[in-house]
Amino acid sequence: MIGNVDLDLLEKTYQNASIGITAIEEVLNKTPDRDFNNALYEQLRDYQELKDKSGNQLQKNGSGAKDNSIYEKAMMKGNVKMNTLMNSSENHIAQLVIKGSTMGITQMTKLLNNSENADGESKEIAREFIKKEEENIVIMKKFL
Repeated sequence: MIGNVDLDLLEKTYQNASIGITAIEEVLNKTPDRDFNNALYEQLRDYQELKDKSGNQLQKNGSGAKDNSIYEKAMMKGNVKMNTLMNSSENHIAQLVIKGSTMGITQMTKLLNNSENADGESKEIAREFIKKEEENIVIMKKFL
C-alpha cells in the first residue's frame, strides 16, 4: 500500500490529464489544418494514456480515481468556447494549448518538489506527464 503523498501525486496527475482531455476535445477540428488536428489527437492520446496509467495505479492501491468536478469541466469548456469564439485559428488555439500545458507543468513540478517521500512509480508517472507537456509545447510552437 502506498502513502498519502503517492496517492495525491497520482490523483493530481489523473486530474490534470483529465482536464487536458476535456480541453483538447473542445478544440479538436475547429480548424481545417490536418497537421494541427493530428498534433492535437496525439496529445489527446497521451493524456488518455497518462490518465489510464495513474488511474490504474490508484485502483491498484485501493483508491478510486477522483475525476474533476462537473463544475471544473464546465468552466474549462466555457473558457475554451469563449476563447475560440472570435478566433479559432491554429495560432490562437496553439497559444491556448501552450498556456494550458504550462499550467500543468507548473502544478505538477511544484507537487513533485514537495513529494520527496513519494515512491518511484507515482513520481515516474508525474515526470512522464511533465515530459509530455513539454513535448506538446514544442509541437504547438510550430503552429504559432
